[in-house]
Amino acid sequence: MDKDLLRIVIISVGGLVILGMIFWGMFKGSAKRKNINFYDNRDPLEHVDRSLFVNTADDDFDIVPLSTRNNDEHQAPEVKTRLNSAYTQEVKQQDSVASEPDILATAMDKTNESIAEPSAKQLPALLQLHLVAKNPEGFKGLQLVQAFERLGLVYGSVQVFERLDTQNRVDYAVASMIAPGIFPGDNWESYYCPGISFFMQPRELDDVKAVFDDLINTAGQLATLLKGDILADNHQPLTAEILQQIEDSLF
Repeated sequence: MDKDLLRIVIISVGGLVILGMIFWGMFKGSAKRKNINFYDNRDPLEHVDRSLFVNTADDDFDIVPLSTRNNDEHQAPEVKTRLNSAYTQEVKQQDSVASEPDILATAMDKTNESIAEPSAKQLPALLQLHLVAKNPEGFKGLQLVQAFERLGLVYGSVQVFERLDTQNRVDYAVASMIAPGIFPGDNWESYYCPGISFFMQPRELDDVKAVFDDLINTAGQLATLLKGDILADNHQPLTAEILQQIEDSLF
């Protein structure tokens, strides 16, 4: 048999088989659709399992028509009863919940009172006093140097005099009242200033009371040696009352 003829025969047979399968599928689908008719008089739910149906008689919810939503006189008596009962129960729950914050707040207040601890005193960041010369010409430079050296104050690298502790840490500093507050370091013979200022940082000190007592003692001795008046931070005379207020803020 010729190869071309054989190829044609095979293709023809395959085509017939495919057509037969298509017709068979169409015939089978038509038979199934005959059994499903939505327009006959039979019950469409006759083949549904009855156990899946919902019995509305046992349902706790009532369906109220939209037309009666704002018209209470058309509601069924049992609907009104259920709604009133549900509303009353909700109000009772809200009342019980509303009292819980008050109880909780009271309990928290008592707890806070029991665990509250006294807070540490907040020391001032800077304490400042002044010594102003009684002489209108001010303090002489040589007079200042001699008085500072006599009381153990050291001229520091920042050009002010300092009180150092045993570890060479600065307890307080003494600066000039002439801006920017530094001393010349030389030519003391020609230097004058109207006064000097004491600076102390309480928060940086280990023993605030000891340092403050030393500062007050040093200021008093300088006031005698240099003939000056001690002023508070506000440039008012340092009275016993103001001194007590400063001490109360420190210790």
